[in-house]
Amino acid sequence: MVSPYVAFTDYISITNEVRELARSVVNADFTDDEIIRFQYMRYSGIRTDTDKDDWDSLDREFGKLQLIETKLAASDLIEHYGTANDIAIWQAMRESALSELKELVENMDTGTGVETGSILETDYKSWNLNDTVSPPNRLTNVGISEIDF
Repeated sequence: MVSPYVAFTDYISITNEVRELARSVVNADFTDDEIIRFQYMRYSGIRTDTDKDDWDSLDREFGKLQLIETKLAASDLIEHYGTANDIAIWQAMRESALSELKELVENMDTGTGVETGSILETDYKSWNLNDTVSPPNRLTNVGISEIDF
């Protein structure tokens, strides 16, 4: 069966590296299609978190994102094919990768192509900064309109 996913478009990690990392814990054979499906799902999350769909090898963060995707896809394979004894391993691997992804997103150098909006400036509205606005009568808020002295 030919995978519907395209390397470096739908996923960026290397399938054999994901296989090797997962097999270091789970003694099972995974087909390329099984691995690529997990790679695709994890890259989808990376694209969502980074707000960038076209990562390539010229981007500064590319290698780190490949490693993160590799760890995440391998943790999915270990979770799916592993035993109860492997739970701590895939959880730690996943938490580590997600932490690295969060840190990378916060410190990204590569632009995402998203333009930020402009900030509109309005005239001052408060009575102490704009003499065309009368001071508020705070007594009306408590049901008192006037005080006699």
